[in-house]
Amino acid sequence: MDLRNRYQDRSDDQETQYIPIQETGKRSDQYDTQKLSAEEIRRRISQEENARRSRMDRRNPNKPVNTPNNNSYNGGYNNSGYNRGYSVPPQSDYTEYGSNNRGAYNSSYQPYQQRNTGYRNPQQGQSYPPPPPPPPPRNNNNSRNNNSGYGQKQRQQYSKPKPRQRSKQKPLWQTVLRAILVLIIAVFLIYSAIALIGIFRTNIVASAERNHTDDALNSSSVDNILVIGTDSRDIETDSGRSDSIILLSINSKNNTIYMTSFLRDVYVYINDTYGNGKLNSAYAYGGPELLMDTIESNYGIRIDDYVLVSFAACAAVIDSVGGVEITLSDDEANALNEILISEVNELMGDKRNDDLLDGGGTYNLSGKQALSYSRIRYVGNADFERTSRQREVLSIAMKKACKNPVSICGIFLNALPEISTNIHGLSLYGYSLKAPFLIMGYDISQQQIPADGTFYPDNINGEDVLVADFTENNNTLIETVYNGVFD
Repeated sequence: MDLRNRYQDRSDDQETQYIPIQETGKRSDQYDTQKLSAEEIRRRISQEENARRSRMDRRNPNKPVNTPNNNSYNGGYNNSGYNRGYSVPPQSDYTEYGSNNRGAYNSSYQPYQQRNTGYRNPQQGQSYPPPPPPPPPRNNNNSRNNNSGYGQKQRQQYSKPKPRQRSKQKPLWQTVLRAILVLIIAVFLIYSAIALIGIFRTNIVASAERNHTDDALNSSSVDNILVIGTDSRDIETDSGRSDSIILLSINSKNNTIYMTSFLRDVYVYINDTYGNGKLNSAYAYGGPELLMDTIESNYGIRIDDYVLVSFAACAAVIDSVGGVEITLSDDEANALNEILISEVNELMGDKRNDDLLDGGGTYNLSGKQALSYSRIRYVGNADFERTSRQREVLSIAMKKACKNPVSICGIFLNALPEISTNIHGLSLYGYSLKAPFLIMGYDISQQQIPADGTFYPDNINGEDVLVADFTENNNTLIETVYNGVFD
């Protein structure tokens, strides 16, 4: 049945209302039934609503006061003519959740949907609980332009933390490789620093005027360095005599280092000024430059660089590598002792009878002992065996230096200050870097010039000399020093 039709014929003169006893002052759990007029009912309901509104206004003094037009409850039943005149809460009470809630009681009857905090139902005498607050707007694309910034705060508040990235452990081989590279760089820097210190202390001199032979053999694949051993005590003040003449030839074509000893008693043509004479006389007349010119003109090979080694430098090289192991005969041991007593011990500042050998045998000779061994001339086949001893000592020292990098550093610091050379500093530094690899990776070969069977002894102008076949010896040098270069 339609509620509007149900109460169509009802009179408003008197209505029945159930009023709690506590409102009438009675102390009972029951309700009394009283017949009251419609006017009285409206008055009481109005008083009750006014009292409630006053309490709400005291709680929220900033709340706007509703106009009288909003106090009468006329929604939903006005079209049927039924109007109880119920007073309702202020409009702000049921419109604060949005304008869509305002028409809960519209022209057509609908169940009560008004969201109103504390609204009392006059028929049942009870209040509806306040509704929960509306959920916050979802953070979608439409809310990004919201000026309230709520979506941005929500994104910051509920954003997932980034996963913590774990540091990837490097493979073992990378760690080992890096350690090796660091070690190599450190060794290289230390080695370079020590080499440069020795080079700065080296007596580097400018080359004097040269007279090169036009048809002398020359190749960029072969570096010829003439090592001149002198008996000078001080290379800066006394040139001395050329005690040994060894040509170091570095052949990059066949990866070989040739050590060629030139016999100093060979009768050669020096120049127009000095005529003919022994090979070592050229050094006495004009120093290293004239000696290199004489070898070029007689043996037909080009030589541009030289290294002048004194007694002290030779001994320093041997001591830096820890000595050289040599087997001596009794005659060689006695000759070595005589050289120590006569000149070398005095030259080194030691007593005359220091470091003498007891006899023949295998010894690890010190620097001054190896120097004395290299100067033995009258044992065996004179100058032939002498040059052989010199090459033997030099070869053993070079091999030992490559096995111990510390010994190379000792050579730079102790031996380089005792030598003189025309090789400029940058080239010396290049040789210092290449020397260990050259000695370890290249074969070392030895020979003497003139070769056996290409010379004969003679006496010219009262001097015992060696007369050599220079054409044959030039061919020998082409086959050895320049092996593979002109193929």
